[in-house]
Amino acid sequence: MPRLRHSGPGASQHDSLEWARARIRKRTLVAGRLGPVRTALARFAFVVMLLGPAPLARAATSLPNELTSVAGVRFEGRRHVNAKDLKKALKTRASGHILSRQMPVLRMDFLGADVQAIEDVYHQHGYLDVAAGYELVPGHDAGTVIVRFKIIEGRQTHIGRIDLTGVTAIQGDALRRLLFAKRHKAFNPYFLVADTAKIAEAYKDRGYFPSVHAVTERHDFSMNVRYDVTEGQRFRFGEVRIPDLDKLSVNEHFVRRELLIKPDAVYRSTRVQQSVEHLYETGMFDQVQMTPLMDSTAARVEFDLGLHERRHRWVDAGIGSGTSERVLATGEWGHRSLLGSGRQGTVDGRLALDGQARFLLSRIETTLLEPWLFATRTRGLLTLYYVNQHDRPTSPPRLIESQSRGVSFQVSRQLGRYATLALTQDNAWVTQSQVVTDPTVGDSLLEPSYTTHRLQLEVARDTRDHPVLMTRGSYQAFTSEVAGGPLQGTSSFTKQHLESSWYTPLRPGWLLATHARGGVIRPFGKDVLFSSDSTTDPGVARVPVFDRFKIGGVNSLRGYDERELPANGGLVLLQGNVELRVDVLGPLGLELYVDAGNVWTGFDAVKRGRFVPEISSSRMTPNDVRFVFGFGPRLQLPFGPLRVDFTWWARPDETGKRQRGIFQFAIGPAF
Repeated sequence: MPRLRHSGPGASQHDSLEWARARIRKRTLVAGRLGPVRTALARFAFVVMLLGPAPLARAATSLPNELTSVAGVRFEGRRHVNAKDLKKALKTRASGHILSRQMPVLRMDFLGADVQAIEDVYHQHGYLDVAAGYELVPGHDAGTVIVRFKIIEGRQTHIGRIDLTGVTAIQGDALRRLLFAKRHKAFNPYFLVADTAKIAEAYKDRGYFPSVHAVTERHDFSMNVRYDVTEGQRFRFGEVRIPDLDKLSVNEHFVRRELLIKPDAVYRSTRVQQSVEHLYETGMFDQVQMTPLMDSTAARVEFDLGLHERRHRWVDAGIGSGTSERVLATGEWGHRSLLGSGRQGTVDGRLALDGQARFLLSRIETTLLEPWLFATRTRGLLTLYYVNQHDRPTSPPRLIESQSRGVSFQVSRQLGRYATLALTQDNAWVTQSQVVTDPTVGDSLLEPSYTTHRLQLEVARDTRDHPVLMTRGSYQAFTSEVAGGPLQGTSSFTKQHLESSWYTPLRPGWLLATHARGGVIRPFGKDVLFSSDSTTDPGVARVPVFDRFKIGGVNSLRGYDERELPANGGLVLLQGNVELRVDVLGPLGLELYVDAGNVWTGFDAVKRGRFVPEISSSRMTPNDVRFVFGFGPRLQLPFGPLRVDFTWWARPDETGKRQRGIFQFAIGPAF
């Protein structure tokens, strides 16, 4: 019997009924044990649904053959599955643009595939007895039709018992935790495919290459699942051959020290993957391919390692713009393997100007990277740098010029897959001067030159799926440093800083990004004042100007200039950001955000009542938390988003000024 799918042109009502009866018979056989009463009810419901809109069905049979445009797509009988999930699976689509004048052409060959796609989506939600069909109905405009997909969902099937057979090398409970299939969860046939792959991968990390088969047994609306495992023999690592070693500029030791594969050790698939990652992380290769060679007789897995080197030298240059740094130019020269040793050297520079073409920053540094310090997987970094920086506080109006010459040593180690530990010892020799633009304010700088010797420990954990185009994951970093004391130097203080960001997808194209950070500085030792005037707190003055906390700008507290708050800096920092990022059309998106934060002179200035958000005309005090909100478009590009932010202040500042719709431009995410 032909299996008709529609009651549109060329189809009779009798054909539709025959198709309905065929579908009911098929679903009855699949269910197996529905029983005569349940089967009769299912037949009756489906026939009634098809016969229900009788005038529409008769209208559909009278449509001329010239109807070729789809005015709309509708679903009847849908209750438990999201309509958007169904529409994504369809080939037949209505116009998705409000202003579009052209509608998609009706393709009859698509409709049969769409019915199968709808049933497949329902199967993934556990509705194994679903029956679907379609009907064509005239649209409001001539030459258009509305496609109605009619659905009988049936009852949902859940997973009953989950059994594992042939499992001896791994504990059954450990395997069950890896499975997508869980007891009482809606049954999804695709779970079986994914779970067999997960079981096989778990065994491969223990030296086995098993054969895994999934078997199901249905009882009414409960599905029992069994995974039959044939473990086979246990394999070990063999030799790793490098056929093109003579074509490489680095020696064999450089390559083999990155491998986690040791001959005669138990085969582990994760060791192979990590070895490939380590070779890429050296920066020397743009292609790494490990081809396994199985020897079932000796139970060994050997490898042919194919490598293709990148160019050793590179030159990078860039130019950009931001709200504060209106002109930002960068340049870098580097060599990936100095003297063929695998050590990397770079020289890079940075120059920034503000919106009035005034100098902000210049920095030049040279670095030498040793990827295997002390013959261990520890990275050592030596950096020499020179920094010339200008800071322009508005209260009192002045210009602070600072020149820093320094050298730093850093050792870092990867802790697992996502965490990194770094220890840095930095030494800076600083000279600074001050130009006061207000003649009523005298020169207040007391320390024209000073030294800072600091030791910094940083622990970071990064699970983001991308460094700038993140769609999920999180980032946390804790930094603790001490300056002076046993390290000597003019300045003596401790500084702790904690930062965390989370990226949570809410729905397709919607991302909730949240960010929080806090920090505290505690001066100790010699009572040296690095700046002194009537507006600077004595405790704050004991910390060098560029080591104090400040907030403001497109990446912290929007609506304010970079490092605007407070003018003289502070010792306690709290900041929070919440941002909703929505994809609108292609690379174009929209962001809505709320930022809050402030910097205080000390803990005694932090009061609970200062954290209450308020939208009013009352003026803020220096110790009040700043709350701002806004929105802006964003254009997603491969190197990061281009953002235009419009920000409103919740309250006026100390002078009574209240900003509304402040325009700021930035490249890259806010956090």
